[in-house]
Amino acid sequence: MAEADQALTDPTQPQEELGGVMSLREHLDELRKRLTVAILAIILASFVVWPFKDFVFHFVQLPLPRGAVLQQIAVTETLFTFVKISFIVGFGLASPIVVYEVLAFVAPGLYPHERRWLFMSIPAIALAFMAGVAFAWFIVLRFTVGFLAGFAPATISTEFTVDGWVSFVLRILLAVGLAFETPFIIFALAKIGVVTADSLARQRRYAIVAIAVISAIITPTPDPFTQASVGIPLYALYEVGVVLARVAAPADRAEDETGPEGDPEGDGSIPTTV
Repeated sequence: MAEADQALTDPTQPQEELGGVMSLREHLDELRKRLTVAILAIILASFVVWPFKDFVFHFVQLPLPRGAVLQQIAVTETLFTFVKISFIVGFGLASPIVVYEVLAFVAPGLYPHERRWLFMSIPAIALAFMAGVAFAWFIVLRFTVGFLAGFAPATISTEFTVDGWVSFVLRILLAVGLAFETPFIIFALAKIGVVTADSLARQRRYAIVAIAVISAIITPTPDPFTQASVGIPLYALYEVGVVLARVAAPADRAEDETGPEGDPEGDGSIPTTV
């Protein structure tokens, strides 16, 4: 594990200085250790959150329509819902440790320039996810809940169950948060050569259709304003991804493997002809 931690503290360190090639058994042992630390961190954080479950549960109820009351159908429904809330919030608190363990496992296998890109992207990825969660909380949930609550005719009484409501809110927050990671997913795909900026630009019309479908799924309301409130930010994220795809030129990988242009040996010497 020392070599992996060393790769994190010095992203520019060459691969050959990180302990050499590991066997399959060593890789599996390293993976087991990293998973153990990550799982223990999540469990511990979940126990830390448990005393504050009532506060978190009250916060989750805020988007409920005025006057709505959650119903408990099964005897154990509220208990298991509190366990779910504690686990999810605990996972969020432990996410820095989880991310560190993931990076420590994959970092030794990356080129120095790939480690640099990865470490520089982490703050932006975290901020994008939090921005997506905030957008879902203040915009998406407000319109979606308002529409769905009033969709039923007057002869039908709308009731919200404890588990159903919490699961609904968490799904919306997670879905929109992950949708805000689109630019970084595109960047990663462009970095390994799966997509290019030109191909993404040519497929823009299909992307617009896909975004419209996703917006309709997230906010199943008929009015165009609500659809646009979700679709426009998602399309803007797609365009940001196109820009990042142009930045993700694969030339730096070739340079890492062969050295700078005119230096195929990568040792700083320039070949000369005699």
